[in-house]
Amino acid sequence: MNLPSLPRLFQTTAVRLALRYALIYALVLGLALAAFSWSSSRYVDAQLEAGLVQELRALSERFQTGGTDGLADTIRKRTLDGRHVDRFYLLVSPGGEILAGNLFAWPSGSSISLDAKVHNVWIEDDHMAGRRYDDDAYLPVIAREFPDGTRVLLAAGVEQAEALHEISEFLIEVLGASVVLAVIMSIILGRAMLVRMDTISRTAGEIMAGDLSQRVPLSGRNDEFDALAGRLNAMLDRIQQLIKGIRQVTENVAHDLRSPLSRLRNRLEVTLLEPRSEAEYRAAIGSAVEDAEGLIKTFNAMLGIAQAEAGQHRTQWGRVDLNRLATDLCDLYRPATREKGQTLELSTGRDAEITGSRELLAQALGNLLDNSIKYTPAGGSISLQVKPSAAFTELRVADSGPGIPAAERDHVLARFVRLDSSRHTPGNGLGLSLVQAVARLHKAELVLGDAGPGLIVSLRFPRNAVA
Repeated sequence: MNLPSLPRLFQTTAVRLALRYALIYALVLGLALAAFSWSSSRYVDAQLEAGLVQELRALSERFQTGGTDGLADTIRKRTLDGRHVDRFYLLVSPGGEILAGNLFAWPSGSSISLDAKVHNVWIEDDHMAGRRYDDDAYLPVIAREFPDGTRVLLAAGVEQAEALHEISEFLIEVLGASVVLAVIMSIILGRAMLVRMDTISRTAGEIMAGDLSQRVPLSGRNDEFDALAGRLNAMLDRIQQLIKGIRQVTENVAHDLRSPLSRLRNRLEVTLLEPRSEAEYRAAIGSAVEDAEGLIKTFNAMLGIAQAEAGQHRTQWGRVDLNRLATDLCDLYRPATREKGQTLELSTGRDAEITGSRELLAQALGNLLDNSIKYTPAGGSISLQVKPSAAFTELRVADSGPGIPAAERDHVLARFVRLDSSRHTPGNGLGLSLVQAVARLHKAELVLGDAGPGLIVSLRFPRNAVA
């Protein structure tokens, strides 16, 4: 199996969507991370500044109560107190002598304002006890000068800020890894989709080349591609069936219409061989008209079957009352049954509406009644029943004619098929084919049964069927 190239992968919708969402995700997460870092940094800075201001206030109060010595003693205690390990103190005399603190020197090269406000000041690492940092650093610093010239400086450690910085770096790394993972996943997804689509495309190409037996293989995962492949295979089965039907119709037309066309041509040629009387010409023309009418009926029946199978009557879809339809057809065919000495009985039921084409249903029911009248002997009976039930609504035509043997019932539904016993009667063998096409269009079941004697033909429409 050839794997798709990267240029093709980045042309797929799946990869493009995945990359687009990855970019949006990275942008949104980056903005959220920037907002988090900014707000957290502001919060930490505010906490550090507030702590320094409060601590300087406490030291100032200690100077007022204990003087320089008391302040120096307090600073010494706090540098040894574990609760103040994040603070740096420096107390110097007016002459610059260090009196107390854990800073070894006043920050050099820095102009520190003695305004009791927090400033960021560069402090060298070797000026801090314990060498707290790997390198020099900017620290928040606050300083003031007392009335006797003594100066005090407080600096806060930046462990909290460094921890926050490490968290931000970690989140940035997570963001980068997520984007890289999204890109990798999009490529994997796009490759999987391209492989499946290439399979469908390859099958379509083989079908276009003329091999209608090809089908899209299923993966067995029952995903949307399998659903699509199933639909395509069903469509191909239907197309193959229709093409087979067209081929059979073509062969049947060539076989069944050759004889009447040849007979029509021969009769006309014989009539033209020598002068004839007006009566003879009229008889020949009348026979030709009958043959032409039979051909027209055959072509109309074929056209009706083709239209029904193609669903071209769906524009005429609506609610059809089978009781009313059966009553109208009985009224139409009852005179024909009386001429042959037959009886036509009608039985209807309640709530027998379906959704469909009244024109096609009337044509199918008319074909069934016409067949019953044609094959039922004089004195026989024909019945038309509408039988609603919980599962389906049944339209049944039964007669007391010769019937159809069980082994032949599937065979007679094919086009141009006529049993040997009916060869002497007029017809083209398309009546039941049209009924079957109309039944399929309405999602109904066509069932042939034995009336003992005679034939029962049932159309069973699903209850409240909507095709």
